[in-house]
Amino acid sequence: MADLAAGQYGVVTREQLTGLGYTERMIDHAIRTGRLQAWHRSVLAVGHRPLSRHALCMAAVLFRGDGALVSFQSAVWLWGLERKFEIPVHVSVPWRGHAQDAIGLHHCPALRKDDAATTEMIPVTAVPRTLLDYAWVARPYRLERAVDQAKRLGMLDLAEIDRITDEVRGHQGRKRLLRAVAIYREKAFTRSGGEMRMLAALADAGVARPAVNNFVAGYEVDFFWEEERFAVELDSWEHHGSRRSFEADPERHEELTMAGIEVIRITGTRLKREPDRVAHQIGDHLTRRRRERVRS
Repeated sequence: MADLAAGQYGVVTREQLTGLGYTERMIDHAIRTGRLQAWHRSVLAVGHRPLSRHALCMAAVLFRGDGALVSFQSAVWLWGLERKFEIPVHVSVPWRGHAQDAIGLHHCPALRKDDAATTEMIPVTAVPRTLLDYAWVARPYRLERAVDQAKRLGMLDLAEIDRITDEVRGHQGRKRLLRAVAIYREKAFTRSGGEMRMLAALADAGVARPAVNNFVAGYEVDFFWEEERFAVELDSWEHHGSRRSFEADPERHEELTMAGIEVIRITGTRLKREPDRVAHQIGDHLTRRRRERVRS
């Protein structure tokens, strides 16, 4: 029993114990004496310690049986794409069943073999399926953060996301996920999450795409609209990489202005807080710049 529990974060099923030779009477006696704790009638915890978060995930899939996978918010946490662990644990199965207090159950008949994976010894939906399901329920900024973390961890497989979104066209998270990963298809290299957030906000607002990280008048600028002679810089010490770079910005601003280029600075905090407003204001200003240039 100890070896079995050690490989399952301290939880076992009655069926597993009977397979090891324990009778129902022996199992009930172990529960009465405290050697086993009943998480559910069919799933038991060995010992007295509270179940860890990994143990709760394992208990949920053991309770649902073969084919059950940790999914949705719980899978996002298990893959390391989100720090917050939420109750109930979400589990997807290809058959119908009834939800329990500690389990958020999802009936997913379209689950494929490729949608199943294992991480930290726990059956879980593969990352593309996890992101697709999460796109259905998560707020946009949380989905974007999970996608960004997947990219950082080398888990963002656009080909697999294209495969699953093509196969499951009726999924309610499909359009949201495709929108969230669109910026990772850009041919231009972007160095920060802030730059990617800006491109996504501009695209959503219908603003013409700027040149990114382009050299203008001898300086590299974050976003530049050549026709309107207009540039936007993301304003943060972290983005510019060093105090020297950050403090050199006034000189850079003056040089660009003398070259006939209007430059504004947007703080990363504001962009994160109100991306839609920032993007629409930029779009409106670009329209004014075009009108001014026509009149002149």
